[in-house]
Amino acid sequence: MSVETAKIHLCELAKMAYNRRILDSAGGNFSLRFDERILCTPRYSGSKRQWRVKPSEIVVMLGDGTVLEGEGETSRETQMHLAIYRTFPEAGGVCHAHPYNALIFASMRRPIPPTSEQTEKYGTIELTEAVPAHSEALAKTVVETLAHKRDRLAKHAIACLIPYHGITVAGRDIDDAYDALERIDTSCHVLVARAILER
Repeated sequence: MSVETAKIHLCELAKMAYNRRILDSAGGNFSLRFDERILCTPRYSGSKRQWRVKPSEIVVMLGDGTVLEGEGETSRETQMHLAIYRTFPEAGGVCHAHPYNALIFASMRRPIPPTSEQTEKYGTIELTEAVPAHSEALAKTVVETLAHKRDRLAKHAIACLIPYHGITVAGRDIDDAYDALERIDTSCHVLVARAILER
């Protein structure tokens, strides 16, 4: 895969996630590691582009945040993505999102247990500390929370829930991260539906 192909894939994946209500217009950001570079969706991907991101707008950075190319602005959550890549060399893709169903659990500050064979391997999705969005503290608490499941990253993605905010998933590559993200959001839908049916 070339850098250009990786940019196209990132754009297509993000657009599909928006259509499936995994991302929303309020934000979120997807990134992937390509050799020594990090490719990340730009700021305002939701609010100004409705996730119709062009490959030329993908921001290409070094691990220290130095921007190499891209017409878009860096996301306000860039430091969280970079902290994950620095801490977990085995991570090849990161999805930070505000999924339709998972946001219920983020708002209620409630962990997400697995609901089926499809999510058993992820275990319970734990909550990070409640800290301000777009901050160094957020990057720190996300990394610390994910570190509890670091041994699992060799086999599949790991995730954490950010109180009153959203979810972050780190995977072996961007497809691994997205696969887990959608499965976990489906778990949230199942849990809400079960609660209604059990009334």
